[in-house]
Parts: sequence; C-alpha cells; structure tokens
Amino acid sequence: MTINFMDNTVKVLSFGSLLIESPANASEEKFRENVEELLANIYGQIPTWLKFKVGRRFERLGTTYREFLCPAGSVDAKIQLHAQQRPGIACSIILRGMRSGKPCCIEISGGVETGFECAELKPF
Repeated sequence: MTINFMDNTVKVLSFGSLLIESPANASEEKFRENVEELLANIYGQIPTWLKFKVGRRFERLGTTYREFLCPAGSVDAKIQLHAQQRPGIACSIILRGMRSGKPCCIEISGGVETGFECAELKPF
C-alpha cells in the first residue's frame, strides 16, 4: 500500500505498519473493544471475516499506541482513509513506511497528517 504525503509517495510497510492510539493503562481487552467500536463506525457492521490481533505498545510524545495486526491490508487502508477525512476518527493513528529507501512515520490525527522521525517511537 502506498500513500501520498507532502507530494511524496510513502510505501507503507506490510503487516503491523498501523499503530492505533490507546490509553497507556488500557488492557489488551479494552484496546480490542475500542478498535471494534472504531471498525463498527467505519463498516456499519464488522464483517465476519475481519480478524485482528493486538501487537506491541509504543509511546511518542506522551501518547501510547498499539500495533493493529490484521492480515487483510484493506482494513488498514479503510482505517487510514477515515482517519484522513476531517474531522478524522476518535483516535490518532501512525503509519510506518519507507520513503526514498528511508524509514518514514506519519501520524494522522483529526484528519491532519504529520510526518516525524520513526526514532521518536519508543517501545513501551
């Protein structure tokens, strides 16, 4: 999957490239509930084929994120598209990818995309 960011094409990494904002103290079960609510808002009703796992935690500038691990890349793309449209979705997301052969990270919050150095993401 590719996205355009500041007139540059960013190749989004595959499985595990999408991080979704999560309260630092949220359990895996609570994070899963939040994501299911997000998916229900996007799809109307979550498709029976849509399965995902919860991955590692990361922190950036005091905000915690968790990996969204879904084998269907179309789900990542659908979340991203909804996040990019103003007013966005209820949480921020981070996409990890490559631009010109170098790591590239983009936060999407409130429909606004902001690029940053991937080194700012710290395992939590």
